[in-house]
Amino acid sequence: MVFASHSFLAFLAITLIAYWLVGRSDERLGKPLLIVASFIFYGYWIPAYLLLLTASILFNHVIARTIMNHPPAGARRALIVLGITLNLALIGFYKYAAFVVESLNWTLQTRFDVPDIVLPIGISFFTFQQISLLVDAYRDRVASLRFWDHVLFISFFPQLIAGPIVRQHDMMPQLAARRNWSLRADYLAIGIALFAFGLFKKTVLIDPVVPYLDLVYQAAAAGDPVGFLDGWAAGLGYGFQVYFDFSAYSDMAIGLGFMFGLRLPINFFSPYKADSIRAFWRRWHISLSRFLRDYLFIPLGGSRHGLPRTVAALVITMALGGLWHGAGWTFVIWGLLHGAYLSVNHLWRAFVSSRLPGVRDSVRRSRILTLAVRALSIVITFIAVSFAWVFFRSPDLDSAMRLAVAMFGFSGWHEVVYLSRGIVPMFPIYLLIIWLLPNTMEIFQATRAALHVEDYRDDRVSPLLPHWLSFNLNARWAVTTALVFILAWFMLSNLSPFIYFQF
Repeated sequence: MVFASHSFLAFLAITLIAYWLVGRSDERLGKPLLIVASFIFYGYWIPAYLLLLTASILFNHVIARTIMNHPPAGARRALIVLGITLNLALIGFYKYAAFVVESLNWTLQTRFDVPDIVLPIGISFFTFQQISLLVDAYRDRVASLRFWDHVLFISFFPQLIAGPIVRQHDMMPQLAARRNWSLRADYLAIGIALFAFGLFKKTVLIDPVVPYLDLVYQAAAAGDPVGFLDGWAAGLGYGFQVYFDFSAYSDMAIGLGFMFGLRLPINFFSPYKADSIRAFWRRWHISLSRFLRDYLFIPLGGSRHGLPRTVAALVITMALGGLWHGAGWTFVIWGLLHGAYLSVNHLWRAFVSSRLPGVRDSVRRSRILTLAVRALSIVITFIAVSFAWVFFRSPDLDSAMRLAVAMFGFSGWHEVVYLSRGIVPMFPIYLLIIWLLPNTMEIFQATRAALHVEDYRDDRVSPLLPHWLSFNLNARWAVTTALVFILAWFMLSNLSPFIYFQF
């Protein structure tokens, strides 16, 4: 079930009613009900994969509990290696087996049969959560691990399919401390409002214009001429699509969790307001960025061993991060591009700190110059990210390169035919929203519906109309939420799957 669908809305209504009823009879039954609902939600796609999810939970629970019992050091190391290896093997088989065979056939000119494997929904997300749990258990950071808490931690349906990648220290204390598993009216109202705003972003702001965007990518895949303006319309357009799509999902996931009294971590915070590629990754898919930093970049040496080692760690981390998003060379190149961006950013920061301290201090003393430099940095970061998106979106490397060449102006200035009717006129509206308006987490900050929002406040930029747009439990916001939800509900016919569901 996709969140933006009639079937999910029916599922959610039934789950909320059942949760309210069991809460009235025995408040302890709320947790088992959420587990059952989560398994029903996951089994809606392919019921057989419920066995895979269950096996993953059982295996990792046994490994984690055994590690927490402090066996001899050698046995602990063997257990953590076994646990991580088998979790990665699970992803490797389902997600990359076909890609490896195709790459071998292309490289060696062989004709091995490409396996036809259906990717289990959300396997990358729940497997990464399992790995982080095992590592935290190995580092003695898990206070307790009760079985049913572990089951709900992994299977909780708002975050099961497309994140955020929840760390155990964010969720386990909530599950351990919770005694009253019943519906709260204030949490429900806030959660519904967040869900409604996310649904509006998905069904009203972006989905209706996606078909126009798809046309230019289809043209590039077919080998048709793509000009400079078409190329940039494709890059910018998909940048807006993935922005509003992922922002919508993140809001809906947090809202769904809060309906049931559980706070999920923030996973998206105005990444196009970032004034550097480093700041972009601090704001985009925050839970994945933290996972890659803590479990890949830092173990590879991080920034502790000089610039060459740091650059190598950045490139490797982002290349693997790109491959995590999809089994294809376009995703690898997308990751390598971001690795190169981060490396240049790191080198530039080192250069400015060591060679241009006077210029840096002058800029800081002038408010106008500071704002001008920041605005230019935001635009440059946005353009760089938009260029990389064509590799993320393109169905194959040939069409991605065709678009990239067009964006550099090497294929002429063909008239914009495909996008001008639909998505290009929306660009100014999208830029107004992403650059000038406060984001959803800022609007709902006072509700404390999400974890770690306070870590992402930017006091240098004041959002437009902050007092008018600060959510409160009052009649004005109740009417606003109802209107937003009704409009979004009426637009469900324009449904397209969430982009991150495929990962």
